[in-house]
Amino acid sequence: MSAAGDQLDVSQIEQLEAAELRSLWKQLKGVHPPKTFTARLMRVALAWEVQVRQSGGESTKVRRGWRKATRDRSKRSGEIPLGITAVSDPTEGTRILKKWGGTTHEVFVAEKGVMWKGDSYSSLSAVARAMTGTNRNGPKFFGLRGGTKS
Repeated sequence: MSAAGDQLDVSQIEQLEAAELRSLWKQLKGVHPPKTFTARLMRVALAWEVQVRQSGGESTKVRRGWRKATRDRSKRSGEIPLGITAVSDPTEGTRILKKWGGTTHEVFVAEKGVMWKGDSYSSLSAVARAMTGTNRNGPKFFGLRGGTKS
């Protein structure tokens, strides 16, 4: 256990700049933080790490519980709810529902493209891009291929 984690107060983490957060991360965890982590995300993760260290760490029972919950969730994510048919390659007339941003969106596969909110798009990827504002693999985004991420 690092002495820095024992003596650091969570409120102090709020005041640290990004470079200081990366240095503290390396000191506490022994590795550099992922390059994609923002200062805000590092603050949250480091605050949690400091609190865990100051409280003596997670018990074995808690760690096992987290692992079990993670395994159970990953098993459930592969299941298809009753009454819903999985389609890997949607054909004309297929209706796809996607919950995004707190709203359920309906996408309809038409003869020449895809319809969403009354507009026509060339592909599911084009709809996913219009919906999220970023480039996405449409079939993956809509859950038609493995590894979906919302």
